[in-house]
Amino acid sequence: MQGLLVRKSNGDLRWYPFFKQGTKHTFYTSKEFNQTRTAFEVGKGFKFEKYLPGFWLRPLDDALHRNVRGGNSLVVLDDDGDLRFYPFRNETFYVEDQGKRVGRGFKPEWDFIVASWTGNGTSDLIVRDDEGHLRLFPWNGIEFEDLGGDERVGDGFHRDKYTHLLPGHWTDGKTPDLLVREENGDFWVYPFDGTTFKDQGKPKKVGRGFDDDFTQYLVGEWTKNGTPDLIVRHKRGELKLYPYGRFDSRKDYLHFSDGPYRTVGRGFREDWTYLPGYWRDCGTTDLLLCDDDEEMRFYPFNGNEFIDLPRSEKYVGKGWDFTHFWPFYPV
Repeated sequence: MQGLLVRKSNGDLRWYPFFKQGTKHTFYTSKEFNQTRTAFEVGKGFKFEKYLPGFWLRPLDDALHRNVRGGNSLVVLDDDGDLRFYPFRNETFYVEDQGKRVGRGFKPEWDFIVASWTGNGTSDLIVRDDEGHLRLFPWNGIEFEDLGGDERVGDGFHRDKYTHLLPGHWTDGKTPDLLVREENGDFWVYPFDGTTFKDQGKPKKVGRGFDDDFTQYLVGEWTKNGTPDLIVRHKRGELKLYPYGRFDSRKDYLHFSDGPYRTVGRGFREDWTYLPGYWRDCGTTDLLLCDDDEEMRFYPFNGNEFIDLPRSEKYVGKGWDFTHFWPFYPV
């Protein structure tokens, strides 16, 4: 069952299943549907530098590989620079073989990008180091493989030039690629062949005008056209939909459509926590968010706009005073 894994400020972890009650979805339990427990305590002492949710255990549904947020287990970075693996089995971390070291020599200031980069059925890791290199660390189900000198799969991705690195199936291939935002607001796609970004031809410019007025970039299969799309929050509080696909027969590659762009939400604040994921069905992206009153809201998306739910169905939880939120799809 899909749900949310959350971290409390003291390092405790809780698991909240996202219940289905007829046509309704919520974190509240219901005796009618034999749902009597939630907020399961699943871990203690999680005080680490970085938390990397991913499909480190092979997922039950292959479609989950296309979802680049969340996962079914955790890899963490400790203060010694080691990566440690915490499998989530039977909806808990209280199982054997917790916290084994699976990588070493990592720095917290690096950018960590989790996706199914090698197409081997589980997640892998790419990091952007402080020199702008992209380094690939394949996951073999037990630990991260050491590729030696071949781990460097991209160069020149400096943080001051490239502000956002968004993984997704942007070329509609078997493995993800990178959608990269430049400081000037242009979007470029860098194809990945499962091994490297190098020797893939020149990157394609697929969008422009994504300036600093935009604050959140929500990747998901919003329009259900077979490729990812973006919903972007404008500083005015509007959510705008940017469909991605093949919209111009003169171009032989996928790109963002030309405007005008649909406004699909209003009144959304920058300091809210945005959690796109497969909340109803595997392959259908919807939005959960935690607002500044620590209430959880649910916004199902029908391919064109968010469905206007009554308040009793939109507000799906309260008292969510947590430091981290991760969509989780347990094995």
